[in-house]
Amino acid sequence: MVTKNPWDDDENPWNKKSSSDFLGEAKKKYGNVFGKGNFFNGNWGAVAVLLAAIYLASGFHQVQHDQAGVVLRFGKWVRTVQPGLRYVMPYPFEEIILQRVTKVNQIDVTNSNQQDESLMLTGDSNLANISFSILWKIRNDGLEDFLFNAKRPEITVKAVAESVMRDIVGQTPFTYVQTEGRGDIQNKAKVGLQEIMDEYKMGIEIIRVELQRVEPPLSVIDSFRDVERAQAEQQSEKNKAEAYDRDTRARTRGLIAEKINNGEAQKKTIIEKARGDVARFLSAYSQYKLAPDIVAKRLYLDTMRTIYKDANKIVVDSDVKAVPYLSLQELNKNKKEIAQ
Repeated sequence: MVTKNPWDDDENPWNKKSSSDFLGEAKKKYGNVFGKGNFFNGNWGAVAVLLAAIYLASGFHQVQHDQAGVVLRFGKWVRTVQPGLRYVMPYPFEEIILQRVTKVNQIDVTNSNQQDESLMLTGDSNLANISFSILWKIRNDGLEDFLFNAKRPEITVKAVAESVMRDIVGQTPFTYVQTEGRGDIQNKAKVGLQEIMDEYKMGIEIIRVELQRVEPPLSVIDSFRDVERAQAEQQSEKNKAEAYDRDTRARTRGLIAEKINNGEAQKKTIIEKARGDVARFLSAYSQYKLAPDIVAKRLYLDTMRTIYKDANKIVVDSDVKAVPYLSLQELNKNKKEIAQ
């Protein structure tokens, strides 16, 4: 029995000479690639090889510079591939899941609705409305954990971060959270959140936690600001008192230093005077040893002169039996009048 070749049928669309029949044109141009006659006539093996080559070539995948890929073989993880041209066995044997691993993601935890359940209790029993952000990315070695252990990573990170922040704020006074303690709290929150991510093998790296807003609830914000103003005034008065104390201490130290300096100067003066007296005495004593009578008379005369320097005196010569009264005071007075 002769089997009719469907490709030789005049009604076969491959044999139509229409200018729009691109398959017919392909037949004319490439019909002899695998032999004479029709392209597919007796060349099913070559077609199979071509299809197999196309199928195998579909396993090449380009992994971008900011991506990493997880290769699954029959749904089971076998390896993780890095950026570059990678080959994966075609479906259904293997498949690749690409994920951006360098992207920094941000999750905002805000309490703008001011609901009671969204507020945090501080260590000094104050309510605080705290908003913060978490910046995170996939760990370099944690892509498989991120894809298979974290079903809804953003919701999980947000819930865990809020729990960690509540625990830290609950042990910290409100004013410390609002002022100088922000950096310390952010570091503690980052460390605590990363420990939980590692414990549950989420494949997530916490880059940082940033406090955005720390303020009291709207219902008590006016009273809280009154307290803040009172505390500011208290601090201002305290600063003034400390400044006055420093000024008083400085002036007191100055007076003490002045008294000490005066005492030292007086001490030096007395010592120098005493040394001078000693030097004069030693000088007189050396002369006394040489001529005791003369020195004794000289000392006597000097002493008398010192004693009677300001007294009214009458001078009497011992060799004269009778001397008229001579007032030295009157003589001195006359001398002064003459001088004038």
